[in-house]
Amino acid sequence: MYTIYADGEALYSPHLVNDGYGVLSPKLTVELNKSGSLSFILPPSNVRYDSIQKLKTIIIVMQDNEEIFRGRVLHDEKDFYNRKNVYCEGELSFLLDSIQRPYTFQGDIPALFRKFINNHNEQVEAEKQFTVGNITVTDPNDYINRENSGYSNTLDEIKAKLIDTHGGYIRPRLQNGIRYIDLVEEYGKISSQVIEFGVNMLDITEYITAEDVFTVLIPLGAEQKDAEGNTTGRLTIESVNGGKDYIEDATAIALFGRIWKVQQWDDVTIASNLLTKGNETLKAGIEMAVSLTMKAVDMHLLDVDTERIKLGDYIRVVSPPHKLDKYFLCSKIVIDMVNPDNTEYTFGYSFTSLTEKQINESKKNSSKVAVIQSAAQSASAAANRASESATKAEVIAGNIASEIPGNYVSITSFNEYKAAVETDISGVKTDYLKKEDATKEYATITELDALKKRVEDLEKGGN
Repeated sequence: MYTIYADGEALYSPHLVNDGYGVLSPKLTVELNKSGSLSFILPPSNVRYDSIQKLKTIIIVMQDNEEIFRGRVLHDEKDFYNRKNVYCEGELSFLLDSIQRPYTFQGDIPALFRKFINNHNEQVEAEKQFTVGNITVTDPNDYINRENSGYSNTLDEIKAKLIDTHGGYIRPRLQNGIRYIDLVEEYGKISSQVIEFGVNMLDITEYITAEDVFTVLIPLGAEQKDAEGNTTGRLTIESVNGGKDYIEDATAIALFGRIWKVQQWDDVTIASNLLTKGNETLKAGIEMAVSLTMKAVDMHLLDVDTERIKLGDYIRVVSPPHKLDKYFLCSKIVIDMVNPDNTEYTFGYSFTSLTEKQINESKKNSSKVAVIQSAAQSASAAANRASESATKAEVIAGNIASEIPGNYVSITSFNEYKAAVETDISGVKTDYLKKEDATKEYATITELDALKKRVEDLEKGGN
């Protein structure tokens, strides 16, 4: 259950809607290294209607007894019916309210991060301050050299001087009443929950873009000087890379072609460390080209003993029709707080999975292509959980999934099964969708009505 609080007072509770604690269309977005957002429509009947103040009111979202969002109201606007469309930004945006004056720094990563946060705390109110927590991002030399002659805001400076050069994530968190901010190499953990085709996966889209991809990288380190102090150029990897000053990824080149990029690390003085950084950067640059977005049911909503899907966790995704059985980093969650089944999860894609595909087919679509739109698989998922009278529909939907060519859903191959599917679905008894070890908290036969609509929509939009 999701609840919203404004300055510590209840604003929204699904059990108290008729008592003045209702909002419309509440949607929460959380994303790695971004502030996140919360939007909702506040009707005049809400008891907090007149208490919302832009940039001042602190908004908190709770899931059960855990805080999952904290931020402030950025703007609101009234519609014809005097309803307020409220938009809130997450607490990382507090770091936009402070600046880092010109500086020169030599030292390690923890010291610079603490410097940034301490400077921030000196400039803002108590509710926007942070306590420095865990710092696990490291530098091979344990030494960095940074400077800035401008007046950048704190968030941009952290990203430019630490995250862009060494990776990692900024993670705000509340623990024992203390509001910490971490700089961590890994945001979350490996989750025990599985998103599985035919169980809790409702839809999946694989997206490939070549906008920012590079497949060949020239890493450059600190400027080198001779015995007389004259600059002789930047450190390269030639001495530890067989005489070549660049690295490349053969699989990525076959997929995207040869795309060159130069990356500089002013504080790297050892060639082997420069090679390591280069390889990490090349891999990350390719992985960013591919992501998975899916709709799935968080099984925690049905069984509180099941671990919840959380931002930054590694989630196992299993879908035989899509040849997926891997752990993916959950990089973004868009939560529909009224209809959790519409919640969308975005996962960073493991690039090694691409090698299992037909490279020639992928190359034709590498610019921008949504590879999979799995309405038919959603039908199979629903039918698989139906009562015994829906067994035939389940088998038909499974056959559809197995006969889809490649990664695409073709309406041509789907039409001959449509009538049979609709006939079987209409005959399903009004009952709960059950699994052997599930509780009674399952959706009713109305889910199958949605299935029929998916079939009709697919027919209209298919090839």
